[in-house]
Amino acid sequence: MTGSDALLQALSEQGVTVIFGNPGSTELPLMDALAAPGQPRFVLGLTEPTVMGMADGYAQSSGQLGVALVHVQPGMANAMSGVLNAARSRVPLLVIVGQQLSSMLPGAPFLGGEIVAMAAPIAVHAEEVHDPADLGDALSRAVAAALGPPMGPAVLSIPLESQAGPSSALAVPPGVGRVLPTPDSAALDAAAALLARATNPIILAGDGVTHAGACDALSAFASRIGAPVMGEPLGATVPLATDDPMWAGTMPRFAAGIRGTLKPYDVVLALGMPVFRLFGWSPGPPLPDGVRLIHVDVDPREVGRTYAPEVGMVADPLVVLEALGARLPANPSRHGAVAQQVAGARSAEVAACIARADAAGDSITGARLSRAIASGVQAHDLVVDEGITSTRDLRTALGTRRPGSCLWHRGSALGWGLPAAVGASIADPSRRVVCIQGDGSLMFGVHALWTAASERSRLALVIGDNSGYEILRAGMEGLTGVPDGGWPGLAVDSPRIDVAEICHGFGASTARVDDPADLDEAMHDLIHRSDAGPAVLVAGVSGRTPPVGGPLDDALQ
Repeated sequence: MTGSDALLQALSEQGVTVIFGNPGSTELPLMDALAAPGQPRFVLGLTEPTVMGMADGYAQSSGQLGVALVHVQPGMANAMSGVLNAARSRVPLLVIVGQQLSSMLPGAPFLGGEIVAMAAPIAVHAEEVHDPADLGDALSRAVAAALGPPMGPAVLSIPLESQAGPSSALAVPPGVGRVLPTPDSAALDAAAALLARATNPIILAGDGVTHAGACDALSAFASRIGAPVMGEPLGATVPLATDDPMWAGTMPRFAAGIRGTLKPYDVVLALGMPVFRLFGWSPGPPLPDGVRLIHVDVDPREVGRTYAPEVGMVADPLVVLEALGARLPANPSRHGAVAQQVAGARSAEVAACIARADAAGDSITGARLSRAIASGVQAHDLVVDEGITSTRDLRTALGTRRPGSCLWHRGSALGWGLPAAVGASIADPSRRVVCIQGDGSLMFGVHALWTAASERSRLALVIGDNSGYEILRAGMEGLTGVPDGGWPGLAVDSPRIDVAEICHGFGASTARVDDPADLDEAMHDLIHRSDAGPAVLVAGVSGRTPPVGGPLDDALQ
């Protein structure tokens, strides 16, 4: 048995059935071992960012460890955007990197170089194994780190001698992460006392609630104390059904917007999220003066990172919600008032979205496209969105979505959406995945369509094509106050990219729509085509996004 045989056997015992990868010459022993019967299935991606995105989407959709295989130092460099996305979204990934023979590394070989130092600042764990005898312990450490808490990407660099050298079976315990500390009783009592005295509390729920399996507990607790629930500004998941009487939508992404949203409230309970990860700068802090903060997260680095809470707990959100629910009485009168307020705000938001779509005239705007997408999406479908500006109205247009039915781009590195959708489709081939991309973000991950075609994935891809980087134009308008300053680097129209033809070249069925009168029919045709394999609809989108951000003058003082 070689180190590669032992590694794959151990991964199989961990429940790993799929490995996503783009191999090279420093992974040849591993690839040879993968050809043996009974090994995890290898899924080829054409680039390392594509591989990382597919493993990410697979892990988020399945709830299992995602495994990616990349090629030595250049492959690790290419994969770093995926490492960043997985770290930001707390996705459990094991990234295996083939490394050159250790004896050659001092001579700086063509294929070989420092990997651990490259990955360590972002990954939850990074290690290189030079002796096959150490492979079992190293794999145990990497899997435990990936499974958290907090979950994230762990990088394991394996030189050729550890892949090809003799090895015995690896004694790797079943994949379990580190044990969460039990929340302190005194902290629970203090948090309960704050909430009991609150006249207008609010709950902010992050992806950590979803990861903890605490969505039902959150709904029950919010209903019990009569507190609205809002999602974190840049979350990847829906922590509460969007038709829940307490669901009040997603928080703004700038400090000024967050402060305005939180101003009516006296106690904030933040669960499973950073407080706060902001998109950009705006004047003032996000927390209003006088608000009292309770912050719960599994990561000790997050609790109090930016704002010291009055009560902070490094603990499982599910345990905390259950414990606080047992300490606090029901407040039916406040529940009724909050439910009425939330319902009114939701109705107004839907009406505004419809009005924006109806005002499109002869153009396909983002609002009009979002409504068409919503008309085609079914309740069981998984929605993966990296539409950036073309789908700003999508969450409103979609209506009711349940936890586990949506994945939003959180990690900040573009090119995640389509690969993640393909990985999610591989995790559950029976489930249709509807992916939304802008034409700009698509170019970072379009290669994943080849894998989708190879796998005959049940994938419907909608691309909003505005032939440019509209999010940057909106940012420039926010910065300067000018809607069009002749800025370089924003238009992608000379020559114009034939997005549909590119997608067709990767093996997908494609269509394009530019007339809004044809949009709904085109969307339903896309859904029908996706039953036979990856299908693409390119929609010519026009219209301007409202300004994003603002002047930086005060920030520079």
